[in-house]
Amino acid sequence: MNLPTAFRQRSLLLSRRGLLVAAAGSAVALLASCSGTGTGTGTGTGTSSSATGAGPTSPAPSQATVPSQATVPAKTELTAGFPSTVLPLMPGASIQVSSVEKAQPVSMASLTATVTATSAAVLDFYTKSLAAQGFAAQPGDSVDGVPLKTFLRANGQEIVTVSVLVTPATATFTLGATLLPASFK
Repeated sequence: MNLPTAFRQRSLLLSRRGLLVAAAGSAVALLASCSGTGTGTGTGTGTSSSATGAGPTSPAPSQATVPSQATVPAKTELTAGFPSTVLPLMPGASIQVSSVEKAQPVSMASLTATVTATSAAVLDFYTKSLAAQGFAAQPGDSVDGVPLKTFLRANGQEIVTVSVLVTPATATFTLGATLLPASFK
């Protein structure tokens, strides 16, 4: 690999790491805001008005409101089409949210889950699982103090990043992946 190509790949990797760390933080914030004890009537009161910056008034019809319990995605199942062969759920983990966005030439998938394990155990599980599938672990185990590991396959066309947020009782981890269409089969 020549130096300009290596530089571009490293630059892309660092950019994606930053985006995935931000996505992991957003997922944790989303989960925290969804874990309230209210029933979520979708009326636009309380948290949805503060999220839109509109104060105590109801949001306009075009703005998102707090979904009712009937429209909240199931927290125990993977999104249809999720590449669970490539991104297996760690044993003992509980799914919080998952998503799939199919596109060409690559598609994206993400999963946020909680488990009673250390960040090292989470990173070890995914390192072994992804290495067995031909992914190469990249140097480094954290970014700005957040446990994070990046894996590449298919000459850098496929990227998986695992980040972990540890609390006293659990570890919340996020898998973010950019994969070729064949990996979704």
